[in-house]
Amino acid sequence: MSSGSNFALASRPGSIQPALSLPLEMHALYHCADIFFLEKNMLVEPGQEFVSHVLPYWEYAEPDSSLRLAMTAYSNAVFGRSKGVRSALCLAEKAYMKTVEQTLEEMKTLSANKIYQVVLAMMLMGSYENVMFSLRTPLSSPPDEVGSRFWRSVCHEKGAAALLSVRRERGLAANVALEKVIRQKCLRLLILQGANMPDWLKDGTSWGEEGPELELDSLMIRVLILRHKSVALFREIDAAEPHTIEKAKTMAIEADALDRDLMEWPSTLPRNWNFEIAPAQLQSPPTTNAPAKFPRHLYASVGLASVWNRHRALRLVTNRIHQRSLLSLQSVLKSDSLSTNLRKCQENINALAGEMCGGVQFQVDPRSFTKDPQADIVEDSMTTLDVLHPGVAGSLAWPLTIAVSIESVPHLERSWLKAALRAVARILGHTLLESVTDRGEFRF
Repeated sequence: MSSGSNFALASRPGSIQPALSLPLEMHALYHCADIFFLEKNMLVEPGQEFVSHVLPYWEYAEPDSSLRLAMTAYSNAVFGRSKGVRSALCLAEKAYMKTVEQTLEEMKTLSANKIYQVVLAMMLMGSYENVMFSLRTPLSSPPDEVGSRFWRSVCHEKGAAALLSVRRERGLAANVALEKVIRQKCLRLLILQGANMPDWLKDGTSWGEEGPELELDSLMIRVLILRHKSVALFREIDAAEPHTIEKAKTMAIEADALDRDLMEWPSTLPRNWNFEIAPAQLQSPPTTNAPAKFPRHLYASVGLASVWNRHRALRLVTNRIHQRSLLSLQSVLKSDSLSTNLRKCQENINALAGEMCGGVQFQVDPRSFTKDPQADIVEDSMTTLDVLHPGVAGSLAWPLTIAVSIESVPHLERSWLKAALRAVARILGHTLLESVTDRGEFRF
């Protein structure tokens, strides 16, 4: 299947068009400001990312502040990558180096007024590194399953999370909405890394999580812990360590119990959080060029579709860990129950991959799906991933990264999801995501 032609980047109608006489830096700034502003309005909670909080803090920051410099670095990196402007990339590099220096300076005298500016500067620096990954990082060493080529050199998000801890220790005023999205971003990164988690990040209640989001947060913490343990276990299994058999049995039992709890999460949701399968007349519209076998979903909002795709990603991780644990036992255990459980894991992975395709399609073009049978159905083939808004693309990055990094996802679904992730990477100017699809930065 060809992926490039279906997911080309095109200009969006209604985007901010700065005057041609403005300097390059301002063109880049307008480009990102447009993205950030529309993200805040398109992806209402739940589903927002940290960038929806950048502009209000940027507006009141000093001209030479870390946040202003970080915004210059990131906006020029994105603009340079997505528009092919080399001079913007050079400007981004210079601004980034200044950002690092200024951030270190501001961390010496943190105040209630400045701490979130520094936190957001660090988050933007992390996003900058994602954009510039393959342009700045030698790719001679092979990737491993936890993306060590990237994480060993930089992870600004950890620094941002540590500042949130400092904010708490000093009793400074909290922006709960901002802290929630930063913490969630850090948890998702830790799952990719297979890393352990600081104790102070574990309690979602103390970070403002409540209701269905708190329940899903608790499940995410359990997936994170399971992923961390599994990375060490599978390395031992690859080394044929004899004492790993009992550990693999325990891991399989834990993964099975966790997936059962993840499956129960939807039963507690408010009615408007749930999705429906689209009626026949909405099946397989031409807009996303997806195979007809993929289910078509209806959600109350793009933000809720994002939450569901994250839930599916958590289940995919859990079922893959369960599957790999069982596979490691095949040489020593011959039983019908082992075969049955392996079959169940694969069936779950197959179903979840298909459901994620349905969720991604809705996020790509929600106007083509409506719960109102009287509403017009958008059938213009131009309303495709070609005009996917960068804010929505950002929310797709993590679940798509999980899905394409699981070898047992069926070929058809995995190929389509990889094509979608390539589109997301192009729209975001995100070279790390390109490397995920092309070189396999992570494995589950």
